[in-house]
Amino acid sequence: MDHAKASTSSSTLLQQFDGSISRYEAFCSTTADLIKRLLSSKKIEVHSISGRCKDRSSFEKKITKKSHYKDLPDITDLAGIRIITHYSDDVDMIAKIIEKEFDIDRGNSIDKRIILDPDRFGYLSLHYVAALKSTRSKLQEYSEYEGLKVEIQIRSILQHTWAEIEHDIGYKNEIEVPGPIKRKFSRLAGLLELADQEFISIRKEIERYSKTLDKQMIASVKNIGLDSLSYEKFVTRNSACVKLDEKICLIGNYAIGAYKDESRMVKRLNEFDISTIESLSTLLKDNEADILRMVRALRELPDDDPEEDSLKPTIVASGISCFYLIHVLASSLDPEDIESYVDENGWLETPGGSDFVDLLISF
Repeated sequence: MDHAKASTSSSTLLQQFDGSISRYEAFCSTTADLIKRLLSSKKIEVHSISGRCKDRSSFEKKITKKSHYKDLPDITDLAGIRIITHYSDDVDMIAKIIEKEFDIDRGNSIDKRIILDPDRFGYLSLHYVAALKSTRSKLQEYSEYEGLKVEIQIRSILQHTWAEIEHDIGYKNEIEVPGPIKRKFSRLAGLLELADQEFISIRKEIERYSKTLDKQMIASVKNIGLDSLSYEKFVTRNSACVKLDEKICLIGNYAIGAYKDESRMVKRLNEFDISTIESLSTLLKDNEADILRMVRALRELPDDDPEEDSLKPTIVASGISCFYLIHVLASSLDPEDIESYVDENGWLETPGGSDFVDLLISF
């Protein structure tokens, strides 16, 4: 009798699943997009946000293994969203947003960071079972998802790495693991936790270094090494560099756009033995006339795209003066080295590449 009831219940649940899965899939996608917007509005960057719905075969295995489910809404992991952070301390920051923006099912939510004993191996993550708040589900674009629940998992990228490897190895719990292997798991878990903390420490150190640079740049450019962060501070805030950029923009018909990673420029400057902000600043000052002359000379080369609107300014990055500085410095090299310089930077095969080589040789 009990077996017959269970079979009937499973059959009913499967029918409900088949009729509702497309709604859950849309709910999962919509909720993932909502979380992305919520985090973006707080300027919180994460490694990834992904959503998935349980497929029919895994759903059938679940209800066969656990026969206590009476109705589809009793199953809280039909839709799932995974948020993978860069740092473990971002988990709590994101958790506050999730708790504020969603109705949390406390009975089915779990914080594995708290329940796991310190000497046990296993990945640490935060699992919420959540639903849209009534104020949101009343909006037209969310109304069809009222009453649906989604499992939201938050963990760091290293915690995710642990979970993926553990899953790949195939051990589901601590009891299954042989003693010697268990000790290796424990050591590895400790190393990953230490690495998580060290990455946080590095991030904080970079933040402190950035604040220190702000103060140093105001006072003097002396005793500051050239790296991607100090370069960014210099080309965006140093008045002499900014003014030279403006002069170049007037001559070259350029406009300064949003700053982007310019680590390639730092590498190029290092290749000319420029390793400090002070030396970069001095070279820009000493070579300003030649830099502006180089801009004018390059304007005379054949246009890469004659069809392009010549009146529309070309968007360039802050520090365009440094870009032209390395051209000036390259012009003092031997002809063979000049050609290598142009070739190594990928300019030789572009329209006007050979003319650029000739210009540097004769400059």
